[in-house]
Amino acid sequence: LKDQDSDLRCAAATALGQLGNGQLGNLSETVVSALLPQLEDQDSDVRCATINALSQLGNSSQVVITALLGCLKDEESGVRASAAETLAELGKPSSYVSSALAQWIELHQSSDYVGSGIDALWNLEIAQ
Repeated sequence: LKDQDSDLRCAAATALGQLGNGQLGNLSETVVSALLPQLEDQDSDVRCATINALSQLGNSSQVVITALLGCLKDEESGVRASAAETLAELGKPSSYVSSALAQWIELHQSSDYVGSGIDALWNLEIAQ
């Protein structure tokens, strides 16, 4: 995850996500903690791979949701779309995600990125 080669960072994030939450057991929080800083990576492909890994892990903790909400303001539309999709997926078992998204949308009404939050909330509501 800390290699200088962005392709290797993507591959590492992808591999961690493919482990899935079920196989990690008590290591899940350690893996999530290792992945979260990658959401700030300079390479948008690494950020997307990290979001996808978090989605595969299925961890809908407040820390993960808050980090993904931050990704809705990413400069890259692909990152915003991945974050919105993942928030919708992780939100299915959690009412926290719906309320956090609604709150984020309310706070970012004038933001250029509010559409990503609205998309995520819409997808979440459709899924329920």
